[in-house]
Amino acid sequence: MAYFTNTSTHPFGSVTIFRITSFIEINAEKALKWYQSRQTKIVLSKLTDRELNDIGLSRSDINNIK
Repeated sequence: MAYFTNTSTHPFGSVTIFRITSFIEINAEKALKWYQSRQTKIVLSKLTDRELNDIGLSRSDINNIK
């Protein structure tokens, strides 16, 4: 008869749950950054050239925002 000792220090499935939640968290952060960048570009696009110049930006700078 074989003898097996369970040496796992984690409950069954905890590593999988951790990986899934980490994946969701990372992608949620990426989505939030994308959304904030998009909103910033929309707001800046509505400004006039003079207003953009007052804050030290030009129209071409808007597309370079990440």
